[in-house]
Amino acid sequence: MTPLRIAVIGSGYWGRKVIREILEIGRSTGQIELHSVVDSSPASLAQCQQEFGAGIDYRLDYQELVQDPSLSGVHIASPNGTHFDIASRFLRAGKNILVEKPLTLKTVESYELVRLAAENKCVLSVGHIHRFNNGVRELRRAIAEGKIGEPYYVDFRWTGFMNPQLQREVITDLAPHPFDICNYALDAWPEKISCKGRGYRTKQNEEVAFITGEHKAGLMAHIEVSWLDRDKRREVTIVGSNGMAFLDCMSQKLFVDEPSGRHEIPVIPSNTIASEIIHFADCIRNNRDSTAYSNHSDGMLGARVVSLLEASRESMFQDRTIPVQLPIMPEIPVRQ
Repeated sequence: MTPLRIAVIGSGYWGRKVIREILEIGRSTGQIELHSVVDSSPASLAQCQQEFGAGIDYRLDYQELVQDPSLSGVHIASPNGTHFDIASRFLRAGKNILVEKPLTLKTVESYELVRLAAENKCVLSVGHIHRFNNGVRELRRAIAEGKIGEPYYVDFRWTGFMNPQLQREVITDLAPHPFDICNYALDAWPEKISCKGRGYRTKQNEEVAFITGEHKAGLMAHIEVSWLDRDKRREVTIVGSNGMAFLDCMSQKLFVDEPSGRHEIPVIPSNTIASEIIHFADCIRNNRDSTAYSNHSDGMLGARVVSLLEASRESMFQDRTIPVQLPIMPEIPVRQ
């Protein structure tokens, strides 16, 4: 099997995680190889060179990669505000891309990326890694099997201390995962969003927010996101008519309370980043070979999450509940 060559754009904290996984997958399977690492910061590239060695193509600019015929795909882990410009350049050139969450900062830009991917027959994936979290997958299965009855409400606690941030805010940074997990576990998007948020150390950027999503049939989802809470939590609680489920997304431990008592559902923890990268590679191969495939974290999912992020911030600024309208667009076509 000829390895797919993947470039990573952005070598910060998350980008280095991606680089490690690509290198390890390449060593263990030979399915992919690291094409290059791009970052506009010489200091960041120097840190990568110290960690990963000098035998990698390090670049300060991605422009020459856009037309590189040896490039199979691009994993974009650059700052959020750069996602649209970088992704759109590669999609117009017919390149497959995986963009870390959020897909973009504006809904209209997200749907433009979906359109470009469809037009150019490219794979467009989004970094919603908890779609590859075995704990979340078992939670979805437990709900589908009726272990807690009809779901009444969902509570997310997505917290962890972070130093004051001047270039980003907590809703866009942390809320994408709860929104996506809620959709994946319950197969539903909210119809209304209300949000309260505040910055304490940085008045211009929210550091804590409480978001409520109202779904059909009365289902409620409450999301707490915080950079002030000293405890790092990635927790999901779902309360239903016949019990409740609790999942720690970090340890991937899942517990279900039923009338017979509390018990743990066995979960074999997954490497979410590696699973996501391998899935991206599978999508590229199947798309190239005109084989039917299912992209489990495609651009439409990412675009709809961006819609919810925008609705949350609009609700906070306007101090009112915002109706959510999720445009329906065609899925990326599968070549037959």
